[in-house]
Amino acid sequence: MRNYSIRLAVVGTIVALFPLGSLAGQQCDESFDGTYALIQKAIFENKGCTNLSCHGEAQAGGLDLRADVSYDNLVGQPSETVPKGTISGLRRVVAGQKDQSLLFLNLASGTLPDQWHAPLRAMPIGLAPLSVNELEAVREWIEQGAPRNGTVAGTGELLDACLPPAEPIAIEPLAPPDPAVGRQVHMPKWILPAHSEREVCYTSYFDISKDIPAKYLSADGQRFRFKRTQVRQDPQSHHLIVTYYSGSASPDDPIWGVYRCRGGDKDGQQCPVTDLEFCGEGLCASDPVTSVACTGFGPADSGTSRSGFSGTQEASFEQEYPEDVFGELPTKGLLIWNSHAFNLTDQDSKIEGWLNFDFAAPEEQILRVRQIFDTSAIFKMQVPVFEEEEVCNHHVFPPNTRLFELNSHNHKRGKRFRIFNGRYACEDGPNQGQACAPGADSSSSECEGAACGRLIAPPIADCNNDGTVGISDLTRCVNISIGKAKLKTCRQADPDGDKQVGVADLVKAVKAALAGATFDDSEPDLLYTNLVYDDPTVANFDPAIEYPGRSASAAARTVTFCSLYDNGFNDPAEVKNNATSPPTPIGVPDFLGGPCRVPTGCTGGLVGQRCSGNSEATRDASCDSSPGAGDGVCDACTLNGGLTTEDEMFIMLGSFYVDNR
Repeated sequence: MRNYSIRLAVVGTIVALFPLGSLAGQQCDESFDGTYALIQKAIFENKGCTNLSCHGEAQAGGLDLRADVSYDNLVGQPSETVPKGTISGLRRVVAGQKDQSLLFLNLASGTLPDQWHAPLRAMPIGLAPLSVNELEAVREWIEQGAPRNGTVAGTGELLDACLPPAEPIAIEPLAPPDPAVGRQVHMPKWILPAHSEREVCYTSYFDISKDIPAKYLSADGQRFRFKRTQVRQDPQSHHLIVTYYSGSASPDDPIWGVYRCRGGDKDGQQCPVTDLEFCGEGLCASDPVTSVACTGFGPADSGTSRSGFSGTQEASFEQEYPEDVFGELPTKGLLIWNSHAFNLTDQDSKIEGWLNFDFAAPEEQILRVRQIFDTSAIFKMQVPVFEEEEVCNHHVFPPNTRLFELNSHNHKRGKRFRIFNGRYACEDGPNQGQACAPGADSSSSECEGAACGRLIAPPIADCNNDGTVGISDLTRCVNISIGKAKLKTCRQADPDGDKQVGVADLVKAVKAALAGATFDDSEPDLLYTNLVYDDPTVANFDPAIEYPGRSASAAARTVTFCSLYDNGFNDPAEVKNNATSPPTPIGVPDFLGGPCRVPTGCTGGLVGQRCSGNSEATRDASCDSSPGAGDGVCDACTLNGGLTTEDEMFIMLGSFYVDNR
């Protein structure tokens, strides 16, 4: 039976972020210096965790949660009640990773037992479980880097207390691995101004080639092989994607821009990119350039010569590959950093990151890992005001794929991201064959009233793996049977496996052509669900999901991924507003999000209704609650794809390997 290990985000109250801090300007019964001090009082002390028989004087499980020692006993510390370690075991609190934090798992299993399970027992023992709001405060604190000091935005509201205004949170740097075990690559910091959002691309040079044991290197000695990765970054980041540039431009080509020291005594000085000592304690990096997914950044071959190897949508992320699987990266070269971050505070924020690689033992260097980054329908959504829409797309894996991880990416109006095993398509109608979401609760309009079913392609004679048997396929089968083509060009022509194509095989091929593809309307095979855009689910599959080889059609190696977008449908106040939509960054086409040219929905007066008129004044007047009331505002926009979180994206992510053994 397939064992799904799914990291689910808390489903419950998700509090909006307040740039001026928690409960600003209101009277509070209690005030605290920061979020952790509030958790200490509201959770550990008020819930009885620090009493004599628990984690007070008794130090149950070796853990003392009294105020003067609790933080140092929690963050980064191994548990005495479960195996020590990271991937195979748990620590009490892992900054940025709730699902590797024993504290969260124990508390969540009491509050949401259907979603979370404690390794030993739910907490607090013998007492009422935490409320959803209390649990959410703990989750937010951990996911935002588990800071000792400072305010994590929204936690004051969750725990009904006053906190100082939120400030940028700097996460604890990731300690490098022992040189005998692995290596670290450091992302140079960049500065994000207060009250801003920006997606940037920039480059830096790395060289970790010194003294890597030969058993961890490729045959030519130019690449090192790793089994496990760990990423940590400042929590203001929305995503980080790291790629290696293998094109023809040199690291110091002027096309990358000006290189400057980031941090250290020479901060801001120009630097030679390949001189790793020049900046002292700082790092040399090119100037950050605003760009969506590094589109148009660097030389002409930049897009085709980038090999993505790491990234995260969280403050911290760890991944260990399955048995016999490894990753590979050159020991030196140019890295391209794609970083997208928010800063809702009154102060400028740094964005910095660290990547650790643990070497792969020789016996694990058999199958190379591959990454999923499907942006083929990234801006497919187009949701009218006060409506919702679910969009879908197909992703086809290579033959003999073994899928072991799925993830997703969208923005704040992306309310549900699902991935189904199989090629789900409209069975008939004007959109026949288009991707769609199965199930009675689907909000997909792709099929315009037609049924959505799983396409079962014929396993016989589909030589080009397109899901149908056409004239070209039949011709190929005939040519194989008379010796004009080799069987290896269409294994599907030999369904009985006797290594020849006879009359019986040709008859089956003709029948397959006449029958065409069929649909299976059985229960959908749902692989993945995510409900929280800024803390996306990561689904691990152990054992990996196996997809067939070349003898099967492409439909047998296809998944369907769908995302539901809500543009004020359930809450008109959440519709995209023209006034609050930031303009597209310089260099980004204005059709990729930003303010709409003509608003189409009422945000004042008749809220939730459509506007009409040829001018701003007449459109506002059409929204008046009564004729001449003067309270109408026409400012709601259609939700399209774009860069900022006021607009949307639709991306499937994940990891797999191909096993042709």
